[in-house]
Amino acid sequence: MTTSRRSIDNLPKRSHLHKVFDDYLNKLGLRQTRQRKIILDAVLSSGRHVDAETISNEVKKIDSSIGLATVYRTLKMMTDSKILVERHFSGDRASFEFADQDNEHHDHLICNQCGEIVEFYDEELERYQDIVAKNLGFQLKTHKMELFADCLSVESCKRKNIK
Repeated sequence: MTTSRRSIDNLPKRSHLHKVFDDYLNKLGLRQTRQRKIILDAVLSSGRHVDAETISNEVKKIDSSIGLATVYRTLKMMTDSKILVERHFSGDRASFEFADQDNEHHDHLICNQCGEIVEFYDEELERYQDIVAKNLGFQLKTHKMELFADCLSVESCKRKNIK
């Protein structure tokens, strides 16, 4: 089995995403505002998965005038520009992650307790999914796998450690 976790080192380069977002805004006839830049920087600093409320809290530390609605609008623009992908792992709260670069596929393992999201890729599992689809009379084109579990170690589970 060749399971591997994807790391934060696999994040797209900051300057590349700024250019992609600037080009997208230019195409729409919009300009890159200070607020949008602050929000993009907050997303880039946040790691792989983040929600709008977390971003809003981060940007308010820099500019308290940036409201949650502005954060949501900017995240929507980042999703439309293909920088981010919106995910709904559990409940109705959206989570955003960077779009896969170079069609690099990955799946997700989510802790039911603390909400930690781990990205992984398993070549054997990918092959097995193709076999299952073929056995059922389909040709697999794409998929999303989200596995929900509990952290094995109480000590390492973030939510269980929050008092």
